[in-house]
Amino acid sequence: MANRDREVSRRSLLTGIGAGAITATAGCSGISDLGAGGGGDGSVSMTIASTFEPGHILVQAAENFKEQIEEESDGDVSVEISPGGSYGSEDEIGEVVSEGGVEAHAAGSFPYYQFAPEYWFFGCPFVLSDYDQLLSVLESDEMQEAHDTLIENGDQRPIGQQIYRGARHFTSNTPVQTPDDVSGLDLRLPELEPWVQTWEGVGASPTPVALDELYSALEQGVVDASEGGAEQISSFNLFEVQSHLSLTGHLIANGNIYINEQFYQELDESQQDMIMEVGQEATQSAAQTSQDREQELIDELGNQGMEIVEDVDTAAFQEAAAPAVEQLFESTWAFDLETVRNM
Repeated sequence: MANRDREVSRRSLLTGIGAGAITATAGCSGISDLGAGGGGDGSVSMTIASTFEPGHILVQAAENFKEQIEEESDGDVSVEISPGGSYGSEDEIGEVVSEGGVEAHAAGSFPYYQFAPEYWFFGCPFVLSDYDQLLSVLESDEMQEAHDTLIENGDQRPIGQQIYRGARHFTSNTPVQTPDDVSGLDLRLPELEPWVQTWEGVGASPTPVALDELYSALEQGVVDASEGGAEQISSFNLFEVQSHLSLTGHLIANGNIYINEQFYQELDESQQDMIMEVGQEATQSAAQTSQDREQELIDELGNQGMEIVEDVDTAAFQEAAAPAVEQLFESTWAFDLETVRNM
């Protein structure tokens, strides 16, 4: 989709979300008078929490948002960024935002898994092929149901374009080129059941390990392998405990800034418009930054001693994962695989 068409599509999406949200929150009391920091002079203050550390692309998106909206509002809207998990883990922060304890958060796709799980197929491996397809799916008319469900069940909405966080790849101490190469490997995964089912279908042996324990788990042989984006692999120094990075590209990771719906609805129309416009600009900029630096991070991992395995039979991985993915669409997810791939 061309950039101009994408921009028009995104505006339409936001308009649709806004229409559904008014119904969802009618009659609800807000966080306080004009939000948590609302003042009688019409000024607004808000906090954006994140479990991710400073320097992470989602935190950078929040910083982009803060800088732009404080400038464009002449200080009438002030933003505090609270990264590093000071409000808890990603799921805990999602609950805090849902309950109105904080106005917004910068997170991955997890809010959809948390509050609209039947639409979270886009956050799972071997479903979508690239970032353009991800955006096309999330900005499609069919996915309006997902955004409305996020508002209804999670009391929050995205305020920008889904941010590209990078393709997720496979790290191990042997090269991985085909599904046979992962057979029996103890693969570290987060406790996300659709991921576990899919990788079991490919042939790996998923083992749940917290992300902050990943390095030691690999070092001590608790797990044999991991999967993740170049930023994760680099920031956790996995090149010290894994010798190979195999470019499986099995999932395009994404994220956004999500704002509490009651807080948003209590803003005046000009503030709402400003938040959406600045949110779009801030997230687009972050997505471009992430795309621009991804190859640099992979090259840097190679310079750190990892062998970069480019000759990966991605079609074979897709074929091996297909039965598990199709079963998830039948038993767990909305739509069907063919519908999603045509969005």
